[in-house]
Amino acid sequence: MRLTKNIIPLIFMALLFFNTSCEEALEITEAYLEYMENDEDFVYIDLHTGVDENIEQVNYSKVPKELSLVTLKGSLPKNTSEALSLRDWMPPIGDQEAYGTCTSWATGYYTRTISYARENDLTAGDLIDPSLQFSPLDIYLSIDHSENCGGSAPSNAFRTMKERGIARMSDVPYENLGDCSQRSSATSSQYSAGKIDNFRAIDSKDIEALKSYLSLGRPITVSCKLGPEFFQYKAGTVHQDDDYTQWDAEGRHAYHAMTIVGYDDNKGPNGALLLANSWGKVWGDNGFIWVDYDFFTGGVFGRYAYVIESDKGDKPVIDKNIVDVLHRSEGMDALTVKMEEEMADDRFTENPTVRNRMLTYNILNKGKDEIPASKDWNIVYYYYNATDPENDFGILFYDYYTDDVTNTNLGSFGEIGDENTQGMKKYGQNNYWNYVNIPSGYSVGRALNDDSESDMRIYYEVPSNLNGSYYFVLFADGFNAVEEAYEQNNYMFLTGNNAAPLEIKNGEIISTSSNARKTETKVLGCYENQLLDRQPNAYTIDEISTLIDYQKSNGILERLSSSARISGTSKTRKVLIER
Repeated sequence: MRLTKNIIPLIFMALLFFNTSCEEALEITEAYLEYMENDEDFVYIDLHTGVDENIEQVNYSKVPKELSLVTLKGSLPKNTSEALSLRDWMPPIGDQEAYGTCTSWATGYYTRTISYARENDLTAGDLIDPSLQFSPLDIYLSIDHSENCGGSAPSNAFRTMKERGIARMSDVPYENLGDCSQRSSATSSQYSAGKIDNFRAIDSKDIEALKSYLSLGRPITVSCKLGPEFFQYKAGTVHQDDDYTQWDAEGRHAYHAMTIVGYDDNKGPNGALLLANSWGKVWGDNGFIWVDYDFFTGGVFGRYAYVIESDKGDKPVIDKNIVDVLHRSEGMDALTVKMEEEMADDRFTENPTVRNRMLTYNILNKGKDEIPASKDWNIVYYYYNATDPENDFGILFYDYYTDDVTNTNLGSFGEIGDENTQGMKKYGQNNYWNYVNIPSGYSVGRALNDDSESDMRIYYEVPSNLNGSYYFVLFADGFNAVEEAYEQNNYMFLTGNNAAPLEIKNGEIISTSSNARKTETKVLGCYENQLLDRQPNAYTIDEISTLIDYQKSNGILERLSSSARISGTSKTRKVLIER
């Protein structure tokens, strides 16, 4: 929308600043118009912001960080080009008009639509069709926002997409907003189809990480702090600086959500990011703005950044040789083949509590070569906090395969013991050693039980200080002692319904029935109990797998496990169960 100086009063209606009174907004408008008075090329445009900075500041710290790129620096993809753009998968530039709805345009219209287009091989030409665009009005009317179409928080928009979904523009067009007090007219079938798998916070100050997400085809929603220079941005330039001094001194703030859709290392003096704005094509560079790398990451302009993982449908089938128990891999290869868990009975302790559990498990050497005890390898049962897995994880029990016991006269070949060897002490006091080699095609249980097919069972106690959402992970060769043909088949997860985290309270796994038992076991998947899903945006097992792979390959898992929290004080007990 273009405005002339004869209708300048509409500018006041257009500027929506978070936590700004009508009088303050008028002062900002007048100051801005005075600032621009001598610019002959300037055309007044409806310029709106709309990010609730106070809410976003609190929410951002609670959103899980993206593990695959930002946390795991070693897995950052190499950028193969000096410039990249996602404009080929973008809908047309939109216009939020006289409303503080930038959050919903950045999150729903741009980020969600681009992700959908990438997944479904749609082009910018296809995305002219409103039925292929996601509706900014639907998501805006479905989240908390200030009255009279005021500010909102991107994190709330993404949470709503995760839990509720988002409708298409054809179902909820951007019109008849009124005072935005109404609810969206979309039906459940219309909005539920637009659900996302998760959303993650990323570091807005790390330019290489931002470029890496873009190189993977992932648009980035970002909240920005605008200054007066931003409003007069002209096509063909790079936004490199702004003077916030006067506005900061007077308590004036303009927080605005946009979407990063490209970068160019040769744009401007330092390189620049390409952001899609929602002020129509008449603003900026046909609705876009180039922002200098250093200015964006300097800590003032670029503030809170997010990426989403939308529903990709069925995941690709993995190479069947990785999990085929009959396939013999070259070298050694430890495959987790069994993981069944339930509450312990009185065979473990006279009066078992809700924290006492028993795990029946087994590992198969599907490689052509024997895994010797001299490798000093292990089977480890971990817990990982589903919302903070980097910092809150530990060992439930540690099963050690070694020949070290001969040096201390603790045991002989073929024996099992619970005395602590030098290699076990730092991982807790209630663990087991096993002096046995695992021949090709043998399970660990068979090797331990005189060639009889057997499984192993551990009785253990969940730590009483575990509270919240967790995954339990059974991990063969947790410290990377064995050179294997495949690493992806080493671990298996214990999860809740639909691969959701377990919910634990004071060491008790909370279930939907008094005795939730195993229903299914899947390699590289999950063993599902009938458990409650309480953490809708927790890390997924795929993300935890990425973290585990990174920790293992870089020696982090072994190093941190020695200082991680260890299971409860109750003694573990290991037995062999013949099939």
